[in-house]
Amino acid sequence: MKKEDTLILEKCGNRRPFTTPEGYFDNLTANIMAALPEIQHEKPAKVTPWTRMKVWVYAAASFIGMFFIINTAVSLTDGKYDVKTAEAPSQVYSDEYIESFFETAMVDEYTLYCSLTNTGGFNHL
Repeated sequence: MKKEDTLILEKCGNRRPFTTPEGYFDNLTANIMAALPEIQHEKPAKVTPWTRMKVWVYAAASFIGMFFIINTAVSLTDGKYDVKTAEAPSQVYSDEYIESFFETAMVDEYTLYCSLTNTGGFNHL
């Protein structure tokens, strides 16, 4: 890398290859301003009270709309999803019926024990 740098310095020397024309920076600002297009000043828009208040009116309308939508949704579902508690069966079954049921239900003794003790079956292990 140093060999390449020394070869370039030997060929070019320490001089800079680019120069600026004489007096270039003296008139630079005037030349740039002359190249820019003329700005046409427009009359500022008139600010009315409605222009100032319409953001607040829109926000209030959206909140009122959300209130009515949520209120309607809640009133439509009232009583629809009530949780009912389990009740004990009101009928009393005979022992013969229960024995015949368990013989055909394919329930082993462990599962029956877990369901009677409310341990939830195999989940308690």
